[in-house]
Amino acid sequence: LTQRRFTYLPGEANQQWIIPVNIKIFKSSGESEEISSLLMGKDTSIKILNDVVAYKVNYGQMGFYRTKYVEEQNIRALGQKVKSKELPPEDRWGIQNDLYALVKGGEYTVDNYLDFLFNYTDEDAFLPLTSIAKNLLHTYLITEGARKEKVASFGKSFSEDVLSKIQYQPEEDEKHTTSLLRDQILWNAVIYGSEIASNFAFDHFSELMRGGFIHPDLMRSIMQTGAWKGHERAFEWFDKRLKTSESEHERMNVLVAMGSFREKPFIEKVLQYILDHVPHRNKFIPICAMATNPYAMHSMWAWYLSNLTQLESLHPIQYERIIAEIIPFCGIGREEEIVTFFEDYMKKRDKGKETIKLSLERLEINRRIRTS
Repeated sequence: LTQRRFTYLPGEANQQWIIPVNIKIFKSSGESEEISSLLMGKDTSIKILNDVVAYKVNYGQMGFYRTKYVEEQNIRALGQKVKSKELPPEDRWGIQNDLYALVKGGEYTVDNYLDFLFNYTDEDAFLPLTSIAKNLLHTYLITEGARKEKVASFGKSFSEDVLSKIQYQPEEDEKHTTSLLRDQILWNAVIYGSEIASNFAFDHFSELMRGGFIHPDLMRSIMQTGAWKGHERAFEWFDKRLKTSESEHERMNVLVAMGSFREKPFIEKVLQYILDHVPHRNKFIPICAMATNPYAMHSMWAWYLSNLTQLESLHPIQYERIIAEIIPFCGIGREEEIVTFFEDYMKKRDKGKETIKLSLERLEINRRIRTS
C-alpha cells in the first residue's frame, strides 16, 4: 500500500496521514474475512495468502480516501463481487465512485469506467445507482461525438432498466430514496433519448396542463420533459404557474423546467424572461439549468457576457452559483478564452474569486475528460 495526496489536477504534495485500512479478502474456497491495519507512513505491506481471489480496500468505506488498484485482475474480480452483490451497497458505490474520480484525475478513461459499469446491470441499491446516474450525466454533458453517443446509449439502457425495476409510478409507502432516484433517473432517460420515459413523462405533463393530478414526487421531471418536448403552450403554462403557485417549492421546480427547453427560440425567450420577470432570489435556478442543458449550454457564455452587469447585481452567493455552472460547462470548447477573461476579471473585480478559481479547475478537468 502506498499513499499520496489525491488531486484532480497535477500538484506536488508531501503530506502523509495515519490511514485506517480495512480490507475484505475473498478466498477461492468461498470464505471471506477482514483485515484491519494502519498505514503509518508513505507505504507498507500486508500479507495475503495465495488462495485470495479478490480484495477490497477500504471495506465499508470507513476511511475518507480514494483507492486505486494497480492489478487489473483484482479489478475484474471485484467487478464480479459487485455483480453478485457479495459486496454491500456502500462498497459497490465506493468502487465505481473512486474509479470515476480517477477518470476526472486523468488516471483512467471514460471507456474504463463504462466497461466497469456493466457489473451494475442488476444493481438495486440507491447509493450506487444515484452515483452512477450523476457520473453518466456529467460525462454526457462534457463529451462529444462517438463517445457522447456511447454514453447516451449506455445511459439510456441503464435508466430504462432502473425505471422498470422501481416502476414509473410512485407506490404508496415507498422509500424516500426510491422517489428521489426515480425523479433523477426519469429526467436522465429523457435526455438520453428514451422513448418509453419520454412518452410517459410527456403524457403526464399533458395531463398536468389539463388540470389533472400528478404525484408530487414526479413533478419536477415531468415538467422538465414538458419543456424538453414543449412548445408555445408549454411556455405560457409555465409562466402562469409561476405567477399563481402558492408553493415556493413548486415555483423552483417550474424554474428548473423552464431551463430545459431545446428549441433555440424558446431558449432565447426563457433567457429574456429570466432577466425581466424572475425574482432576483430565484434567477440563478433557471440559469444553472440552462448551463447544463445540452441544447442551451453552448450559447450561455455569450449571454453571460451580454448581461454581466445585471448578473453581478445579484446577491453574491447567487452570482457565484451562476458562474460555478457557467464556467465548467459552458466554457467547454473555449477554454483559453474563458481563462483569459477571468484572469483579467479577477484583477479588476473582487467578486467570487475563490469560486472562479475552483470553477476554472473544474473546466480544466472537464476538458481533459473530453479530450482523453
